[in-house]
Amino acid sequence: RYFFADLFESLFLHLKGSSLSVTEKIIASLLGGVASTILTLPLDVLVAKTQDAKKAGVKVSVWKLFSDELKEEGWAGLRNNYMKGFEARLLHVCLTTVVMKTMAPISYRFLFDGKA
Repeated sequence: RYFFADLFESLFLHLKGSSLSVTEKIIASLLGGVASTILTLPLDVLVAKTQDAKKAGVKVSVWKLFSDELKEEGWAGLRNNYMKGFEARLLHVCLTTVVMKTMAPISYRFLFDGKA
């Protein structure tokens, strides 16, 4: 998630040409959280499904699992299966990215340097 937040901060810096405000850093963190959630949630679900199969004693390849589900349920079924909990995950990732990436350094500067 921090990679994506840094990516958006770099983009904003490139477009703006000067240092970012706190609001712009928060927006970059939120966008980074969105990108992270969209790209990693399906992968996390796929990993969990392969781990469940291994626990059940079934050896399954990731590609075979994905392609079998696509054949059985189509793209809509994949979206439903792999994006369950999207809203909760999105909220969690976005808020923790803002707090840890943007607000923590501001808090530390305020507490230890006396300036926000």
